[in-house]
Amino acid sequence: MSSSVPAVPTVHQVNEEEEEETIDSPMPTEPYHDDDNEDTPEDNNNNRMLPQSSYEASVISVQSNPPPYELYPPAKTVFGRIFNWVRQIPQWNTHQPIYLPTIHNSNSSSGRSIFSLGRRHRRTDSTASSISSTESVSCWSYYYYAIKDRLPECPRFVLPSVLAKHRIGLIVLSVFCLVLFSFLLFCSVFFSSTDYPAPVFPDKVTNTTARFLTLNIFMRPPLIKNNWSDYKDDRLAYIEKYILPEYDVICFQESFAFASRRKDRLITTARQLGFNHHVESPRKYPWNIGVDGGLLILSRFPIRQADVIEYPRGQHSDWLSIKGALHAHIELNPTKKVHLYTTHTQASYDLNNVVNEDDTAIRLSQFAILHQFIYDTSRLNDNQDPIMVVGDLNVDAAIHPVDRPITQPSKESSSEYLKMVDVIRGVGAAKLNQSKDDRWFEHHWKLTNMTDVVYDHYGYHPVTFGDYLINEQGDLAPAETVLTNWDVLMTVQSIDRIFLATRNDTHTATLTQPRVEKFWVKENDQMSAEEKQKTGFTQISDHYGISCDIQVL
Repeated sequence: MSSSVPAVPTVHQVNEEEEEETIDSPMPTEPYHDDDNEDTPEDNNNNRMLPQSSYEASVISVQSNPPPYELYPPAKTVFGRIFNWVRQIPQWNTHQPIYLPTIHNSNSSSGRSIFSLGRRHRRTDSTASSISSTESVSCWSYYYYAIKDRLPECPRFVLPSVLAKHRIGLIVLSVFCLVLFSFLLFCSVFFSSTDYPAPVFPDKVTNTTARFLTLNIFMRPPLIKNNWSDYKDDRLAYIEKYILPEYDVICFQESFAFASRRKDRLITTARQLGFNHHVESPRKYPWNIGVDGGLLILSRFPIRQADVIEYPRGQHSDWLSIKGALHAHIELNPTKKVHLYTTHTQASYDLNNVVNEDDTAIRLSQFAILHQFIYDTSRLNDNQDPIMVVGDLNVDAAIHPVDRPITQPSKESSSEYLKMVDVIRGVGAAKLNQSKDDRWFEHHWKLTNMTDVVYDHYGYHPVTFGDYLINEQGDLAPAETVLTNWDVLMTVQSIDRIFLATRNDTHTATLTQPRVEKFWVKENDQMSAEEKQKTGFTQISDHYGISCDIQVL
């Protein structure tokens, strides 16, 4: 008994039949609706045409050759609508669009479109199934549309015509507001002062000795450095661990708070170590077009009075730093107090060892302001407490003759140093080619007994910046090259000072053991050899510090 096997159509024949069926199919006269009984959900997924699933309306222009930004289909998501709205911005030549009605893409019909009308007939044979499998969506697309079909449509926002005319201005205004908000948020985080923890230890009281230190810590704002790195965070951790515990009162210069939280971190750590009181330079914000003065006084003893002054702006890069001076009336015990002043003045930008007269004049004017500041703040209640003036004064006290080796310390004082001392004392600086009675910055109140205690102790002006050392080969080499700029290496300058004016012999507080603190890492006995090897810097700053003891009698 013979049976006839029907011929299986080829893929090419099936495609031709499908195309003929699609062409012969009449265009619908009414909006298309899915017949729930006609196709199964599986068949709907197979027939889903992804690129056309979001079409709801077509937009054309009344002008010829319409620009492509008017032909975008409406998006279904908020971000898609925002994107379409943004890319319609460059409407320099206004086009009036015409919206043509098309099939509404509702939730019930989102799986079908007008382009799938030619595929409405189900295929029952194996060949048709194999062909239709190539048109099926992927697994993730199935779940994507399954979830999307169950979500409500996002509301459609249409910009009013009055505002649409000013779309570009609104975009610019929105961007400006966003940038302004981000800028103010950044300033509130990195420029304003923070809340410090409550004191852990009680205020210190001494009847014997208090240890003082002044140090330029070279902690400049972010992104400013001399060489490959300034190791700001590492040096700050070193200061917190090895320097703060050793002293009772510390004066820091170049501890800038601008765009950084390092100064707040330093104050917070000091508070936890017993430095319950501090005075700092006023904080500055970007609209001040300048950074703070970088001054900071930390004290374990109570500060009964605190004052701040700012100098007029300097020149060169110092114009950006609003320098000044700090005053702290520190109570060592109920009967002994001391006036402490710290300052950081205009730096010298000398070329070819020629003194910059403009820098010198600015610096002398700052010393005159400092003297007036001392006069105004130390005379309150007619007290006669001792006065200490410390800091990085940026005046090289040493002289450097060409025929003298740098290894020989300078016992003589430079003329600029002598002028500085006279101005701070209130005597005034003698004018060039003028009589001694005709002086600059002379003041009626004078501190005639103010002395340089470090010079009196050493008998010469010790180096505090740009020092040298003798290497293993016996040659002279810079003592520090990681932080110090190359043009000031081995300049052997003495620019950090401690001045003392007792003012009253009966109210004695003796200053003893003034010394230069180099803070070399290799000389730190508290560090292991491995820790020293891992440390990226060789000393804590490009400056040396100066310390002293105040004995209360």
